Amino acid sequence: MRKLFFLFLTSSIIFLSSCSKDFLQVNAIVEKNCTGSYLKIENKYYYVCNQSIISSYTSGQAISVSYEVLEGCAGMTTPDCYLNFNYESIIEIKEII
Repeated sequence: MRKLFFLFLTSSIIFLSSCSKDFLQVNAIVEKNCTGSYLKIENKYYYVCNQSIISSYTSGQAISVSYEVLEGCAGMTTPDCYLNFNYESIIEIKEII
């Protein structure tokens, strides 16, 4: 019984230590317009909440990123224009690879 408990405990520790929060990693195209900054991933646009991370990139430039999908964005501002730009969801870029 003791060996079984030890085996279970060891397996649990190994399993839990191997778990990490993985973010989605993709190749994307930067899209910037008067409504904000977006990433185009598989022909869908995603609003970038932390836009400063891609401020040095130009529209049309390809980048590889890891990101997380968000429910909302505290940094969303009123657009500088009346363009209606549809997007799939809001993301936060975690890392530019």
